[in-house]
Amino acid sequence: MFARKLLSDIYHFIIRIFKRVQRHLLGLPIAQKIIGKAYVPDRIYVMKEYKERIGKPMDMKHPKTFNEKNNWRKIYDRKPIYTAMVDKYLLKSVIAERIGSQYAIPLIGVWDDPKDIDWNSMPDQFVLKCNHASGCVVCTNLQSFDKQRAIAILSKEQKKDKYLNHREWPYKNVKRKIIAEAYMGENLIEYKNYCFNGKVQYTFVFKNYSLKSGDKPDVDFCGAYDRQWNKTGIEILIDPSGDVVMEKPALYEKMVSLAEKMARECPFVSVDCFIINNRVYINEMTLFPKAGYSEFDETWDSVLGDMIKLPGVDD
Repeated sequence: MFARKLLSDIYHFIIRIFKRVQRHLLGLPIAQKIIGKAYVPDRIYVMKEYKERIGKPMDMKHPKTFNEKNNWRKIYDRKPIYTAMVDKYLLKSVIAERIGSQYAIPLIGVWDDPKDIDWNSMPDQFVLKCNHASGCVVCTNLQSFDKQRAIAILSKEQKKDKYLNHREWPYKNVKRKIIAEAYMGENLIEYKNYCFNGKVQYTFVFKNYSLKSGDKPDVDFCGAYDRQWNKTGIEILIDPSGDVVMEKPALYEKMVSLAEKMARECPFVSVDCFIINNRVYINEMTLFPKAGYSEFDETWDSVLGDMIKLPGVDD
């Protein structure tokens, strides 16, 4: 009996050592070059990237901070609906089902390849996007629009792989497409509603500055506001808001209600909205801001992390 227990202990000790060595070796850049990073297991890849980006090891068993918990979710929070939420094309169906199609930015067309875009069917103004990436091309005058440049930009964007690069699991099964949406105006204000377990706690406000080139607008952070629309001390370290204070939007409560209906099964998600012509529009849903590496100071990284309640971790 003693010998059997001893052998069992030795066996499990060897297995633990083997797994630690395996995690270390597979996390090395040279290993990723030899076997290809696509073959590095997600858990090992995330832990290695986290240490490189944040500067300290990630506690995968007991995540605490905002960034830690969002990286934990890449591995263990994998609801099928997330794929539709991050897909800018399929999201319109989710919006229609949950709150009504009138809250989705109108769709003009969809194609598998930017070379397939039917320019003859397009209106004079529109916005082109990849359904899985963040870039876009804005057309305000079809007659002078550089179509070949747009195709080149979209082709490059279409090759980006948010799953492979940061292991954002919801993007793994997105079928890549090009979508054309209605042009909604210049210099829009975007409201990113940070929903924790289905409830909006903060709204991050960004001012977009439209570019004559038609490229993705420049963006300024204008502060994070609590549910009473008080500007908080939350800052994005690389883009502080300074003394800017934004006016509470007239449709704030309506926007919050819609965002919470969209976020109902997510430990965390940012429901990103525009308010245009007295109507709320859902622009996109962001499950892992900055791919899981938001630039908050340590205090707010901890405070926001406490708000995410992970199943099996924070029960």
